[in-house]
Amino acid sequence: MRAPAVLMLSIALAWGCLSGPAREAPVESLRLSQVEPQGDPVRRASLRLCAEGLRADIARRDGPARSQYERAIALDPTNPWAYLVLARHEVAVGDPRRALQYLQQAETLLRNEGAFIPGVEPHVEGLRGAALVASGRPGGEHLRRAAELSPAVWDDGRLDADELL
Repeated sequence: MRAPAVLMLSIALAWGCLSGPAREAPVESLRLSQVEPQGDPVRRASLRLCAEGLRADIARRDGPARSQYERAIALDPTNPWAYLVLARHEVAVGDPRRALQYLQQAETLLRNEGAFIPGVEPHVEGLRGAALVASGRPGGEHLRRAAELSPAVWDDGRLDADELL
């Protein structure tokens, strides 16, 4: 009776090894509306400008969107979310090299604030991958990681403004 159990356990372990590493469970991607009511009055005002910019992006008004993101940064240069939404905007309609710079700033500030939470990681990975690909560099691994972490948002390889609002 013991031999069949050992055999089944061995088969199960071998199958697990053959099927590759376990995938991480998907996470709920962070939305700006989840952080908007947080922080001091200056941060909240900056986050409101980010939300207005995302709404302008949704309406395909690129100039006003960029203006709102830049105003958000001018108001609070330590707001990581402002850099994140501006990086998303640059990937979508601007300069992917600038997107990478904004994304690096966002990631640095998020880590410094202890706000680099699981729901942010898919956005950082995906935006990095999309910006790298748009600039002619390899970024597929970052996009795959983003899609693995948050398939509902990143399966199409992009972060739309309404997915971040």
